[in-house]
Amino acid sequence: MNGVIEIVGLVIFAKHGVGEEEARLGQRFILDIRLDVDVTEAVKHDRLADTVDYGEVVAVTESVFRGKRFYLIEVAAAHVAAGILAHFPAVKNARVTVKKPSAPIAAVFDYVATTVEKKRDA
Repeated sequence: MNGVIEIVGLVIFAKHGVGEEEARLGQRFILDIRLDVDVTEAVKHDRLADTVDYGEVVAVTESVFRGKRFYLIEVAAAHVAAGILAHFPAVKNARVTVKKPSAPIAAVFDYVATTVEKKRDA
């Protein structure tokens, strides 16, 4: 049975961006994560061990996202998706959106964002 686990609006402070001031001061990023997971065993047995623990997903995401400086949010999103796939064998597909509400653009906007989707190699 296919299932979806979503973590929406995860706020992480990090020092990513092309500009040196972004790297020096840092800023807030907002991540949305969607994971396609086989939930067959979880539905049968109602055990956390049979699914993906969202607390662990958050910990892995924060570790990867803060682990190095990324110039582009596309690269940051791809690294998070790859890290999730590497850490959680039950995840078949990871879709990660990184929103940057304080992008240094001379305009009024809610955020800029990118979404990356990675599938597990068959």
